[in-house]
Amino acid sequence: MHRLMKMLATAVIVVAGILGQAVMAAGAEPQVVKVGGYQFAPYMSFGEGGAEPHGLTVDLIALLNQAQDRWRFELVPTTPLRRYDDFARGRFDVMFFEMAGWGWGRRDIPLDVSDTIATDREVFIAQLYAGRDKSWFGNVRATKIAAMLGYHYAFADFAGDPDEMRKRFDLVLVNDNAAVIELVLLGRVEAGVVTQSFLSRYLADRPNDLARLLVSDQADQLYDLRVLTRPGLDPDAAAIRALLVRLDRAGQLASLWHAYGLDPAPLRED
Repeated sequence: MHRLMKMLATAVIVVAGILGQAVMAAGAEPQVVKVGGYQFAPYMSFGEGGAEPHGLTVDLIALLNQAQDRWRFELVPTTPLRRYDDFARGRFDVMFFEMAGWGWGRRDIPLDVSDTIATDREVFIAQLYAGRDKSWFGNVRATKIAAMLGYHYAFADFAGDPDEMRKRFDLVLVNDNAAVIELVLLGRVEAGVVTQSFLSRYLADRPNDLARLLVSDQADQLYDLRVLTRPGLDPDAAAIRALLVRLDRAGQLASLWHAYGLDPAPLRED
């Protein structure tokens, strides 16, 4: 009898331990996942004068946090040039709407990369003059071009180093996407290169500028945007994309994509 009571007591302790662990797991805080974001409108914008960051990445983070409670995604600001070092030092572990070809391979930084989550492109713009048509862009590399500091462009063979780019091209490098368009409209540069989705939203807010701009039909580059994560991270790139697939099937991504000038395309499963 004594042995039976001892066995029962042991069983009770084991069961209590299991239940206790389950309760603790159920009430555990979600795991923080740090998402890097730099000035890349309309995906990420940092307002002046202390304004809160905004853009597609910010809205997507909020949507992901509402859709599940296992992970809590948090934005970590960085810059186009600093993002590689910040990632390598562990300041953040994830990037949305990124391409591995934008300088990551040259730095030999290990990455886990998802399938495509969105597409976009970059186009050249110039002032629209009488007698100037889109054939003018055929010699655009020889003109004075406004572009974003720290970005990687096809016309520059995806070189990201500002000094290297300035040696090869007549460039004005700025930190704000709208400044590229404004420099063109002011005549301070002959051409600019901008993200199509940003240009579409910019002109929707300023329709008078539409008649002042010539936009190239041919893209400087096509964006194949993906999720980049640190190898071994929980969640990995595929798991994050699977969350996006779930949101897409629930009809929660199309309107968000459309609001930021992207063409909504159903996400297929990996």
